[in-house]
Amino acid sequence: MRRSVLVTVVLAVFTLCLFSVPGITQAQEKVIALKVTHFFPTGHQQHVLLDQWAKELEKRTNGKVKVTVYPGGVLTPAPQIYDAVVKGIADVGDHVLGYTVGRFPLMEGIDLPYGYPSGTVATKMTNAFYDKFKPKEMDGVKVLWFHAQAPGILHTKTKPVSNLEDLKGMKIRTFGSNAKFMSNLGGTPVAMPMTDVYDALAKGVAEGLLANYEALEGFALADQIRYSTENYGSAYTAVFLVCMNKNKWNSLPKDVQATIDQMSVEYIDKFAKMWDDISKSGKDLMVKRGAKIITLSKEEQARWAEKAKPLFDEYVKNTKAKGLPGEEANKFIQDYLKAAR
Repeated sequence: MRRSVLVTVVLAVFTLCLFSVPGITQAQEKVIALKVTHFFPTGHQQHVLLDQWAKELEKRTNGKVKVTVYPGGVLTPAPQIYDAVVKGIADVGDHVLGYTVGRFPLMEGIDLPYGYPSGTVATKMTNAFYDKFKPKEMDGVKVLWFHAQAPGILHTKTKPVSNLEDLKGMKIRTFGSNAKFMSNLGGTPVAMPMTDVYDALAKGVAEGLLANYEALEGFALADQIRYSTENYGSAYTAVFLVCMNKNKWNSLPKDVQATIDQMSVEYIDKFAKMWDDISKSGKDLMVKRGAKIITLSKEEQARWAEKAKPLFDEYVKNTKAKGLPGEEANKFIQDYLKAAR
């Protein structure tokens, strides 16, 4: 009996030592690996902020989560980021809704040229829009947060544009619903993702683009652009969705999910500020290089804004035909922006 007690004591001591050795328990707790994909170059503030999110998540989870960020479209090309997240090729992605036209019929309406005053307003309005309508078109992923670029305006390479007549027939890079807007303005839309624009401008495939000032610095387009036309009365935005693969999300421990949800709220504000900061930086660069900044007259602004109205009517019609609250959504956007101006 004494021998049995001795064996029991020895086993107990051995077990205690085993689980108190540093690293043993950590080894048993498997590290959660996350792959993040986006298409921005490493020097762009989008990458900087997403990389910050990754490092902060690792820190807040005490190393339980390990995040690898793949910039520049090296893991997935820009138009395929959403599908890559759905299929699990990437765990988290930063996707532009306008690169998958028709996929998100209610949310895509936000991209229309409503006359956005800032990236902060566009970003906060987009998240408020989602919270209000919770469109089922987003059910394929775990939505983390939305962000939206600062006002998208016209930039041209060799010809200044001060009115609609100047723009007529010019080949202008667009994406998503902006192609129709450019047609309404009298230009010729040339659709492509931002990653292809530099070469298109250099080769004459495009004579300008619709974009925020940030693209002129972040994608080095200032090398090609000489004129910026500030048509803020019909400025558009581009909605970005930061999302996670649903199966990956469901596999995460509750404490990790809670940390990610908390960070998502915080990063709405961080991205909103980032958009306005890089917009200012892009414009400052253009001014420094001697580019001409053209501000449309009040009357000309009204002419451009009038060309946008058919797009709003079409959005309401098409979404209502799909059983979606397009009329209410259109009113929500316009009322929000009216209050923000």
